[in-house]
Amino acid sequence: MSSKIPVAISFTGVANFLGVVGVIGSLVFVGLELRQTQRIALAGQIQERAKMQTDRLIGYVSGNADAFRLFQMQDVSFSELSKEEKQLAIIQHEWKGTMLENNFFQFNNGLYGEEYWEQTRGRLERWYNNCDLRPNLTETSFVKSFLEYLQSLPDECAE
Repeated sequence: MSSKIPVAISFTGVANFLGVVGVIGSLVFVGLELRQTQRIALAGQIQERAKMQTDRLIGYVSGNADAFRLFQMQDVSFSELSKEEKQLAIIQHEWKGTMLENNFFQFNNGLYGEEYWEQTRGRLERWYNNCDLRPNLTETSFVKSFLEYLQSLPDECAE
């Protein structure tokens, strides 16, 4: 009879151990879910702030026929623009920057696909290397991590 008691204790011990492992596994899963939910909520807040900023900026250029031409800044010499056209170009450059910063944040948090990021990265480099408008970028315009990323890009404006 004494040989049966260790087997029963051993089985109970194994069952308890597996129960504890199950509870720990469940807690880890819930923790990961909470972390993901927090990241998604934070990304939603960043997205909403970017939307408010871009809505404000685009409001300045709505209904202006020259604004579309200046949006691309292709075949346009910044130095030859009028004062109003320069202001439109600056506003639109800031608008693009806000959108690109949002994409940067979304990508770094795993919420923006690699395929889209490849396309965005090319746009970002062209935007950053618009030498006539780059002086308007300041440390108060964008978050530090985005500015650091910009400074890591190839600099076509260096003299």
